Amino acid sequence: MQKKISFILKASQEFFRHTEEEKKINAPLINKFFESISNVYIPLLNMLERFETEEYNFCFSIVFPPILCNLLSSDSLQEDYLKWLENKILLGQKELIRNKDNQKIISLIKAGIEKNTQLKNQFAEKYQKRLLPVFRYYMQKGMIEILGTCGTDIFLPHYVDLPEIISAEIETGLYSYKKVFGTIPEGFWLCEKGYFEGVENIIKAYGYSYTIVDSRSFLLAEKIPENGTYRPCRIGNFVLFADDYYVEKEFFGEKGLIFNNNYLNQNSDIGFDLEIENLSPVMQEGTSRFSTGYTYFNRGVGQNNDCIYDKESAHAQVIKDSKRFLELHSSRLNKMCDEDSKTDFYIDVCTFDLDRFSQNWFEFIDFFENVIIHLKQYDIQNVSCSSLCDNPSAYEKITPYFSSGCGEGYGENLLSSKNCWMMRYIYKACERMIDLAERFPNDSGLKNRLLNLGAQELLLSLSSKLAQYIDKSYFLEYAERRFTESIVAFTYIFDALGSNTVSTEWLTRIEAKDSVFPWMNYKIFAKKK
Repeated sequence: MQKKISFILKASQEFFRHTEEEKKINAPLINKFFESISNVYIPLLNMLERFETEEYNFCFSIVFPPILCNLLSSDSLQEDYLKWLENKILLGQKELIRNKDNQKIISLIKAGIEKNTQLKNQFAEKYQKRLLPVFRYYMQKGMIEILGTCGTDIFLPHYVDLPEIISAEIETGLYSYKKVFGTIPEGFWLCEKGYFEGVENIIKAYGYSYTIVDSRSFLLAEKIPENGTYRPCRIGNFVLFADDYYVEKEFFGEKGLIFNNNYLNQNSDIGFDLEIENLSPVMQEGTSRFSTGYTYFNRGVGQNNDCIYDKESAHAQVIKDSKRFLELHSSRLNKMCDEDSKTDFYIDVCTFDLDRFSQNWFEFIDFFENVIIHLKQYDIQNVSCSSLCDNPSAYEKITPYFSSGCGEGYGENLLSSKNCWMMRYIYKACERMIDLAERFPNDSGLKNRLLNLGAQELLLSLSSKLAQYIDKSYFLEYAERRFTESIVAFTYIFDALGSNTVSTEWLTRIEAKDSVFPWMNYKIFAKKK
């Protein structure tokens, strides 16, 4: 009997306007995006390159949402990223002077300067300011599988009675994927793992063969699967995989792996501690505080010499924790094998939200690399989910239960007392967009531009990340502004089409600001015949 494990890395990125006049107000969002390039995407590529050289036999899956692909393809943002790295180097040089009497901190600052210099050279010269083609290369080599997803991080169960919206989101995501990666994906990532009965029919209609659901969808099904969450199930010939219920607790629970004292305390960043004048050129007067990457202390109590971060100790802890992680998962798979000798394999599907992990655990990519390195010691075969979809009829047929990977398992934080006001605007805009697609089936010229922009603005407003930010009061001002701008723009477009009047100056200005989905065709919102 075979023991298998599949890893899925879920990247996420909310859209932000990045015209010159709005870079200052969106500085924290831009900084967060650039940090993800430095701490996640380039390190992942470095890891893949090492594994290619060492001829490791492995494959993991990754989700690149269309918004992230759009921002990673922006010429202006690529140039801004290089300037951002230069400014971090300059800040590091200032920090060398400020901390000249503490050699332990001096060594960390020098390492930070060296890291940013190396990133600058890699990004500009090695990758030619384009990361996505390199991921596409590793996909073609079979080292990674890139999953498709929706156009934005929409929570599909909210739109169960608006199938046109669901279809438009899936179609937008599929078209984005084909433009960036040049092929059609086999697996589909459900945003927030939001499953409801029947959504698989819409997903399957676009050529997908499987998706991943929250473990509750299996465990609370009308008939609980015979093998629990450790084997795929199906609806018709559409395959479902359940993610591992225990992963959340293993990392973020009371004794989660990420909280070891040897790991970096990202909350002790100088961006939150120093006077603003000491943080130039990275941070300017009048902007919100954000991290700079210069963080000197571990998760121990206090900020003294005993708590200064030690990279070697952190790496040693990473190795221990990667082995501990594999021991736990191997043990559970062994238990399943001991209880049943009839099944040919069991699979453990582990999903990792890259945004959450990178924001809370600096060493995550190092940990993930060591998990792959040590995997062969535990008699577990690393596979992609797509490799198990050739014969769906071999899997048990079930009726999954509604569930989600956010909130307490049902997405309730996306419709809380803090953000429920958003839904009445979203729902009305959705109804209007479907109506517009029916009323203007073959328009061109200025009306076509208006309709396409309206479709873009609606898609941007549908992102569940905005609701989550508002619920958590995280980037609250940005989330409220971003949502309001899209709804107001859509309403203006709807009124302009009704009155047959529009300001071309306004239209051109908004098109330049919201430069996402430039190929958009509003007809994707039309009712399917």
